[in-house]
Amino acid sequence: MEPQQNGEMYDLVVIGAGWSGLVSAKTYLQVKPAANLLIVDSDSSIGGTWSKQRLYPNLRCEAGWGYFHFSDLPMDHVGIESEGWIPGTAVNRYLEQYSTVFDLHKRMLLNTTVQSVQRDKETGHWQLDITSNNTTQTSIRCLKLIVATGLTSNPNLPELDRHLYQRPTFHSKDLGLPTTQDVLTGPKVDRVTVYGGSKSAFEAVYFLYLAGKSVDWIIRPDGGGPSLMTPLKMLGLFSSFDLNNTRFFGVFSPNPFDTTSLWHRLFRGPKRLAIADWVVLTFWRVTTWMMALSAGYGRSSNGEKLRPKLGYESSFWSPATLGVMTCPGLWDAIHSSGGLIRVHRSNIKRLTAGAVEIDKGVSLPSDATVFATGWQANHDIFPAHTRASLGLPSPSSELVNSPEELRWSSLRSRADHNIIQELPILSRSPPGWETASSCDYRLYRFIIPVSKEYADRSIAYIGFLRNTGLPIVLEAQALWATAYLSGELDIPDETARELEAARTGAWIRRRYVCGRKVPFALVDWFPYIDVLYGDLGICSRRKNSWLSETFSLYKSEDFKGVVEEWRTRNERTPQSSLKGASRLMSIRAVLLIIALVVCFGYIAVLVWSYSG
Repeated sequence: MEPQQNGEMYDLVVIGAGWSGLVSAKTYLQVKPAANLLIVDSDSSIGGTWSKQRLYPNLRCEAGWGYFHFSDLPMDHVGIESEGWIPGTAVNRYLEQYSTVFDLHKRMLLNTTVQSVQRDKETGHWQLDITSNNTTQTSIRCLKLIVATGLTSNPNLPELDRHLYQRPTFHSKDLGLPTTQDVLTGPKVDRVTVYGGSKSAFEAVYFLYLAGKSVDWIIRPDGGGPSLMTPLKMLGLFSSFDLNNTRFFGVFSPNPFDTTSLWHRLFRGPKRLAIADWVVLTFWRVTTWMMALSAGYGRSSNGEKLRPKLGYESSFWSPATLGVMTCPGLWDAIHSSGGLIRVHRSNIKRLTAGAVEIDKGVSLPSDATVFATGWQANHDIFPAHTRASLGLPSPSSELVNSPEELRWSSLRSRADHNIIQELPILSRSPPGWETASSCDYRLYRFIIPVSKEYADRSIAYIGFLRNTGLPIVLEAQALWATAYLSGELDIPDETARELEAARTGAWIRRRYVCGRKVPFALVDWFPYIDVLYGDLGICSRRKNSWLSETFSLYKSEDFKGVVEEWRTRNERTPQSSLKGASRLMSIRAVLLIIALVVCFGYIAVLVWSYSG
């Protein structure tokens, strides 16, 4: 698609053609089918992190088949591997199919980089300066803007001088390029350095191991440590996503979205049970043990160096992002005595000619280096002086001591104090939560800026909260954003929005160690979407009984038709709410007893399994 001539106006421009951007465009068009909408992306194919350019051999989705699709288009079984593994090619094909079914292709402008975004203060319109195919420069304008670039748009590379190295270096993003694969698997490369401890590092090591290369795997001792990699089948019995996609899994996770339920009063709130903290931490310690059992860390010195940083509390505090082990046989290769893989817990001090120097003066011969050092969000398209008002991190020296920053710092300090009163277990948070206020995302519901300067319903962000319920969460965010941009969703005033953004920000910093870099809600996505759908007047509890709601599996299909449901305001009401107040009190008394029996019985079984 070619951009319109300067002077013509789009109703909505979506930046990003990954999961977030596609569902945002589809949802907006479902509500406003006549909208003149454009999707812009810098890649030559859709998919974002799942675009064709980023796919490499043995790349698999962490979610099993049946868990990774939107509610109105199931993923077919073509290309799905044994045990339900979804290869990267199947994910990309699904997104292509999604775009075809909902007629999005004709609205896309690919191979197009957004260089800058500015807002005309007089008209309120947005102007995007874009470059197509790295040559043609032009501008497009729009009434409304959705930023769906997510939090994994730019490679995060360490500050190392590579001039003396004289060997090829890559980011894990580049592993999908044929030229990268040719270099790394070619005869000139024998020994490769991999730097990083996230899931992408495991995958890079696996790729090189299968290519028969010798690997020096370096993980910083002062970072978040290696990811806790859970098997697809925990204890060889059930899928890790069978847990993740049940509400019960989040019962023992303190969060600011559900503060009225029975679970909150029993285990998370200020008047919780006396043994509540012990119950919560025991649940997560045993869960971590189950996740880590297949790794067998104690089998080798390599394995010991891959132990999660916070031991059995790693799945609770999440010092590094959790991952699913999608590399069959990798643990055995890691533990193999005299094998191809050597793990080092060290920093890279410098790169020298054909070598990587780590701590204590150790020099490792190296023919190539892969930086599996994760991603960083790119907000440079917005002028630096506008980012804070837009709800984005703005570590500009000009803003650090400004009156607005000082006011926000005071606001977040009060929020931190209040969140500990609200969720007392967070007072135990590992050190390091005191991040600079300029690094905050100031987004109400993690979707819109809190500032009144941009409260004209012209901009929204989708995919700016990392979680493990991606398709379900993105559909909720897309509908919320569509309702907001359309003027059909009431929001509180600026003060209330600021207080809520400061509150959720304080929670993330205390709750998740890796959430101190980007917004993170690992297992708290159920209560989060409850809030979003609650704002929209939709019941997000889609099951027909309390037991089913708590323990049964949720899939995207449970929310099929939710857009039309919102459009017709056909709110689904839980049956129990129709029985009257006295009946409800009796039910609550029974549920209290059931909840106690279930929780302690569940923990007893886990502890018994652990001791056995």
